[in-house]
Amino acid sequence: MSQTGPWGAGGPGGAPYPTWQRQARPGWQSLGAAGGPWAPPSGPPATYVSPAAYPTAAPYAAQTSPRQTRRPAWRSPFYWLGVFVGIFVVIMPLVGALVSAQNQPLPTRPARPSPVTASPIERVAGPTGTSATSAPYTGTPDLSPDQPPMPETDREARAALTANPLYAQSLAPTACAISAIDLVGATKAETAAHLNQFVSCLMAAWRPPVMTAGFELPHPSVTVYTGEINSPCGVLPTANAVYCTADQQIYYSSDLIESFPRSLTDVRFFSESVIAHEFGHTVQYRTEILIGEAVEENAAITEDDQQDLSRRLELQADCFAGLFLSAVAQSTALSPADEQNIVDVFASLGGTVPYSDDHGTGTNRAYWATQGLGSTNVGACSTFTAPDDQVS
Repeated sequence: MSQTGPWGAGGPGGAPYPTWQRQARPGWQSLGAAGGPWAPPSGPPATYVSPAAYPTAAPYAAQTSPRQTRRPAWRSPFYWLGVFVGIFVVIMPLVGALVSAQNQPLPTRPARPSPVTASPIERVAGPTGTSATSAPYTGTPDLSPDQPPMPETDREARAALTANPLYAQSLAPTACAISAIDLVGATKAETAAHLNQFVSCLMAAWRPPVMTAGFELPHPSVTVYTGEINSPCGVLPTANAVYCTADQQIYYSSDLIESFPRSLTDVRFFSESVIAHEFGHTVQYRTEILIGEAVEENAAITEDDQQDLSRRLELQADCFAGLFLSAVAQSTALSPADEQNIVDVFASLGGTVPYSDDHGTGTNRAYWATQGLGSTNVGACSTFTAPDDQVS
C-alpha cells in the first residue's frame, strides 16, 4: 500500500495557421473598338482609276548569267565540327554524373539498438557458504532522507512508468544471513529487530541496480505497531503494512499475521514477503515510478482507470518482492516448495475485498510474484506495459 499526491498538468496551445490571400486576376481588354488600332476606315472612298490610264511596263528581260546553286550545309566540314562539339558538350556531363553516382556509397539503414540483456554473473562465496555476488549491507536506517527526483512534465511521468532506466538493470544473487523466527509468538521488539535486519538484505540486493540506473536508495526503517497509530501519513489501521511516502519509512502491524490462517503464516518468509512488497514501493518512490503513477492516476477520467493504475503499481511491488526472493534464494536455501508457498501467500492476499480492486486478483498477484521469482531482470516486472487481463 502506498500514499500518493495530486499533480497539476497543463498543455501547450497552438497558434492559428495563416490565411491564404486570393490575388485578383486582370481582365482581358477587347480589341477593335471605335478609334482604336483595329477601327474600320472612315471618310469617302477614293475615285476609281481605269487600268488603261496606267503606263505600260517594259518587257521582262531574260537572265543571261548562269544560275548559281548553294552548297548544302551538311557537306561543310565546319557543320560536322559543330555537331561533334555539341554532342560532346551534352553527353560528357551525363557520363560524369553516372560515374559519380556509382562512386557514392549506398545509404545504410540506421543500426537497430541491441536488446538489453543481463550481464553474466560471476558468483563468489557468501558468508553463509552459498554463492553470491554482493556482500551483506551494513548501513543504518536513514530517518531523514532527501526527497526523490520528480518528473517535470506529464511525458516524463509516463516515461518513468514504461521506459524507466531501472528496467534495464538486474538483481545479482545476494548474501542474506537472516535467521528464522516465529513471528506469531515473537514480541514486538523481536519482530522489529528481525524485520529491520531483513531490510538490510533488501538494501544489499536493490541498492546496486537502483544506483546504476541513476537514482539513490536511502535505507528505510521498519516500525512495528499494535492497534491504530498516528503517522506522518495519517492514522494507520490495524492488521496492515504501509510504506509512507511522507517520511519514507515502513510500518508493520504486529497483528497482521493473525489475520491469516496458520497454514499460510507457517510458510517461510510470510511476513518477510510483505516487507519485501512494501520495500518495492520504496524502490518505486525513489525511481519516479510511484510519482509517475500518481500523475497518471490524477489525470485519469474514470474510477476504473484509476484502479487500473493502482493495480499495476501494486502488482509491480509483488513482482519486485519475488525478484528479491529470487536473489536471496541461494544464500537462504529457499527451496522450490518454499517459493510455491510464497506464491500461495500472494494469491491469498488478492482474494480480500477491496484489495482485489486496487491491488489485483489472487491469480494475477500470484502471476507477478512468480514472474519475479523466475527472473533476475527488473524489466520482467514492467506491469505498466502489460495487457489488461494480466493486471485485473
